[in-house]
Amino acid sequence: MGMRSLSTTTLVGAGIFLLLVAGLLMSLATNNEQRELLSVSNFDECVAAGNPIMESYPEQCRTQDGRTFVNERQSLQQPPGMIVANGCAVAGCSGQLCVSADEAAEIITTCEFRAEYACYREASCEPQTDGRCGWTETPELQRCLSNPPALEAPAEMVF
Repeated sequence: MGMRSLSTTTLVGAGIFLLLVAGLLMSLATNNEQRELLSVSNFDECVAAGNPIMESYPEQCRTQDGRTFVNERQSLQQPPGMIVANGCAVAGCSGQLCVSADEAAEIITTCEFRAEYACYREASCEPQTDGRCGWTETPELQRCLSNPPALEAPAEMVF
């Protein structure tokens, strides 16, 4: 009987030891993942770590813990196709905003397109009576916004 309880005790002890080793290894792996996540400190590192890039201008990358990094190479440049006149600029990924030219490079929007955004293609982005930039409310713009053109289905969208 003494031999049998020694084997059982040995097996139980070995099992506990293996559980402790497995717990230690899991803890080290979790700490390593957290260290890698916290080591991300800019847009390029965020992308290299495999995090998603949001559809915005400038591009943004979001880490798993919710931190966001902006592609500074894009925000330092005037966005492609930005129209600037009289101190006002058309901004937003879909050209739906009229803002001060000074703040246009800082504007970040999502990149969806709504039917009414097409109305702004022919509208005037200029200083309004209050001195702030905005869309001039012409009868044509008001008609278009109340009955926007139908969206055309794009053949293929590439991002």
